[in-house]
Amino acid sequence: MTSAVCFGQSKQDKNKLKKEEKALQKKIENTKNLIKLTRNSEQLTIAELAILNHQIAYREELVSNINYQMRKINDEISEMELQKIQLENNIKILKDEYAKMIQYAYKNRNDEFNLFYVFSSESYSEAYRRMNYIDQYAAYRMNQVNKIRETKSLLDSNLVLLQNAKNEKQVVAQAQEQEKSNFLKDKDAQQTALLKLKQNESNLQQELIAQEKKKKEIQKKINAAIQAEIAAAAAASKNKGFTMTPEATTLAKSFTTNKGKLPWPVEKGAITSKYGTHAHETLVGIKTENKGIDITTEKGATVRSVFNGTVSSIFTIPGAGKVVMVSHGNYRTVYSNLQEVYVSKGDALKTKDPVGKLLPATNEKISECHFEIWKISSAGTVTDNPQLWLNK
Repeated sequence: MTSAVCFGQSKQDKNKLKKEEKALQKKIENTKNLIKLTRNSEQLTIAELAILNHQIAYREELVSNINYQMRKINDEISEMELQKIQLENNIKILKDEYAKMIQYAYKNRNDEFNLFYVFSSESYSEAYRRMNYIDQYAAYRMNQVNKIRETKSLLDSNLVLLQNAKNEKQVVAQAQEQEKSNFLKDKDAQQTALLKLKQNESNLQQELIAQEKKKKEIQKKINAAIQAEIAAAAAASKNKGFTMTPEATTLAKSFTTNKGKLPWPVEKGAITSKYGTHAHETLVGIKTENKGIDITTEKGATVRSVFNGTVSSIFTIPGAGKVVMVSHGNYRTVYSNLQEVYVSKGDALKTKDPVGKLLPATNEKISECHFEIWKISSAGTVTDNPQLWLNK
């Protein structure tokens, strides 16, 4: 029973690892497609390097997953090898015992001997016990035969499982070598990309200045829109501070409950600029600040609402497209870089409802979705890291 439970658990672990492996392979395939779209023979983009870094991270995780699968298979093979030896020893012991029984039965095979053995009893109770002994001994012999058959069947099943595990090990070993090779190729590509970007540092700085200017303009507009919403709500309720209706409070609570579970604002893509202030990946001594995250995706991809809510503001930023803000109680999700908007102010949205279509990026082959999450309270407004809210 213990072995069955052990192998059952092992199968569950392997299934989980395989599921994780497939998910990572899907992510790697996605980043590979994005790299093809971002690649430009004349000028390498920051987005391409960021996506390549994602691919390397996914590749490292995949290699680690496969290494763990290999360890699990080796442990399983060792366990089955040990069980094989134990079963073979058990069969030998059972056969030896059965052989002794056969020898004894052969010597006492005469029915007259059994009758003599019974009738030579000194009492009826002793004769009854001797009759039971003869019957029990015959049943014990038959039970021994069945035990040998069952143990042999277990051994045969064990040998099949053992061979399957060894075959699986060969497949995983091949995948292991392939992914190690792919990882080294990606690392080489990363170094080449870094070298190209450093050689083109002046263009990078100009690109960075333009991006920072655009982000500041977005922040200014978002702040203004939120303040306008707060003022309108206060005027409507004749209250000086920020207040919420019971329905808005319930929605905000539901929104926070789903932290870490929200769908991405685009169906697929890679985060190419993270939240917060951090050192630039290639420009030494340069720091960048982001109030949200940037997701590189396919050109003209559809942006969707990450949760139920109401469209609270829509505005345009020259050079940065249109922006849609969705209210979730005292939270706001912000979707920028839109070329087209599919919603109107006041529209009620459900999770994954289309919000708009993204602008094409500089090289016309990709688009970048800028996504932010804001929280409004009596103390003021603050941003939060959207990556912590999205489904991993």
